[in-house]
Amino acid sequence: MRLRRTWGLAVVAALSGALLLPACNRRKAVEINPIAPSVKVNRTKAPLGSALEVTYTWTLAANARKLDKDYRALVHFLDNHDVMLFEDDHDPVPPSSTWEPGKTYSYTRTRFVPVYPYVGDVEVRMGLYPHPGRGERPALKGEDKGFREYKVATLELLPQTENIFPVYKEGWHNPETQPENPSIERFWTKKEALMSFKNPNFGRDQKTDVIVYLQADTCVKCFPQTPELTVTVGNNVGLRFPIESPEVFLKKIHVKAADLGAEEWVDVRLSMNQSFVPKNLNPPLNNDDRELGLLVYHLYVTDAASAGTPEGVTEAVALGPAEPAKARAAGGKPAKPAVAPAKQTRP
Repeated sequence: MRLRRTWGLAVVAALSGALLLPACNRRKAVEINPIAPSVKVNRTKAPLGSALEVTYTWTLAANARKLDKDYRALVHFLDNHDVMLFEDDHDPVPPSSTWEPGKTYSYTRTRFVPVYPYVGDVEVRMGLYPHPGRGERPALKGEDKGFREYKVATLELLPQTENIFPVYKEGWHNPETQPENPSIERFWTKKEALMSFKNPNFGRDQKTDVIVYLQADTCVKCFPQTPELTVTVGNNVGLRFPIESPEVFLKKIHVKAADLGAEEWVDVRLSMNQSFVPKNLNPPLNNDDRELGLLVYHLYVTDAASAGTPEGVTEAVALGPAEPAKARAAGGKPAKPAVAPAKQTRP
């Protein structure tokens, strides 16, 4: 009796599967839009904390369909266990709704590798997703790793010690984290701050240039006048420029080997023409009584050969003495200071 019941259940299961099979066959296949994402990096082996120059490319086949909205670019960097280490999600340039079939769109972004307790292989995946609001990710052309994320490249993360070694000296406050992203650290400087790095040419016959990356911003409204920053490297070369916007800026300064000098260490000095104390502003910004100048996100030095040919590089120039600040505002009236004189720094 038990055997007959078992056989009966098997027949029912088989019939059920047969009935369900046509429904499965009727499932609509995913329609791929032949848009192929790809990526190229300036280095396939990148130390932790280093700068990556990432070129993104979107290639549309002649039969590609125009996208009906602007999508965000999805860019994920995953370790060898498929755990995301960091991302570079962004708005494509130009916006995806303007892309035309048969055309290719490329642009380059600078991305700093976070300092994680991981070294080894990294897989780069790209895709598109709607933003803002909800909706489906479009199916693209490529190796889908799931959730319409497409494998586009691999690279290797190396230990941070593979970078040119920096030493942060005077003029730096303790690191702070961003409330929206605790993994990102930033440093306020005082009016002046000094960092030194190991000269890559020290004791070597073959000389190499370097590129100094500086990503920073400041509280522009906290100064009585437009603040000015001087970046001095080695033998008194570098850049001097006004900071007219509170937005984060990125400077890439190319310094020739001859301007690094012959010593073992090379100095990089960040000099603001003014500083401010948040507590002493009128009205006070907050209760912070520190002397502040520049908020630094990244100060990174690499040999020029490793950097490749990054976009937006400025040649370091010989720096003369800074021009004195204007003593009077427009109209001949004395400029009213926004802050009280900065306190003396603690020893």
